[in-house]
Amino acid sequence: MKISGEQLLSASREEVWELLNDPNRLARLVPGVQKLDILSPDEFAGTVSIGVAAVKGVYSGKIKIQERRPPEFYRVLVDGKGAQGFMRGSGTIELEAKGQDATLVKYGGDVQVGGPVMQVGQRMLESAAKMTFGQFFAAADAELKAAAAGRVARQGILINFWRYLIRLVRGFFSRG
Repeated sequence: MKISGEQLLSASREEVWELLNDPNRLARLVPGVQKLDILSPDEFAGTVSIGVAAVKGVYSGKIKIQERRPPEFYRVLVDGKGAQGFMRGSGTIELEAKGQDATLVKYGGDVQVGGPVMQVGQRMLESAAKMTFGQFFAAADAELKAAAAGRVARQGILINFWRYLIRLVRGFFSRG
């Protein structure tokens, strides 16, 4: 399954890079993270609970960062499994400055999924991945805006889902 997209975040490329490389902040932003342990500066182990249709379940796995080129690029390898199946994949994150206070985040990758979770079909898995990325980027943008104002952003599943929906609607109307 191929995954790709891009999101505009309201912060400089350096600030976005810092956020995307801070495991403690990421653990608060990624939907469903229950635990994230630092194994080394470039390797992490964690547990995530996903609750989208038949993809529901708790998954454990490892993430490894490779080819870091601050503040513009890195490659990520993921390997996880749970009662509903397994996932292995690799992807890239690229940051492109758009002025002083905006950064375009481009992401892409290839994921292999197996086990009972495959019964829901690729279209459902792609939709779940798209929604998860949308919630993550909505939470990340709120985190960056709050940090710029000297505050701490409220995070949580419902508030981040709401942020995702608002961004989705705004994006729909701004295309016209």
